[in-house]
Amino acid sequence: MGNPNLYRELAQTVNRSLGRQAITTTLIEQTVAEAKKVRRLRGTWGLVKFLEGRMDRLFSSHEMEKLKLHPRRRELSYRMLDHLVAEGVMSPTESLMLKRMVP
Repeated sequence: MGNPNLYRELAQTVNRSLGRQAITTTLIEQTVAEAKKVRRLRGTWGLVKFLEGRMDRLFSSHEMEKLKLHPRRRELSYRMLDHLVAEGVMSPTESLMLKRMVP
């Protein structure tokens, strides 16, 4: 299903912030599809490990710090978490738990 507007906005924001083409809408779509499979096969803990590994492969530690300081981090994180609930990747309770972790 996906949300092309959210994916495009997220990709543009991340890429502008980092000053390079780090992610694409296609990559986000593929990651969401893989996350569904991982969640189904390996559960919540497997999903967390999968997403951590994906982020480590895509971004350096310096870039991660840069993204953490972005002014739209909370807004986009919340929207993406809501989308992952709608896609069936995680439960609303898990989403709320993760939202509390976003500063």
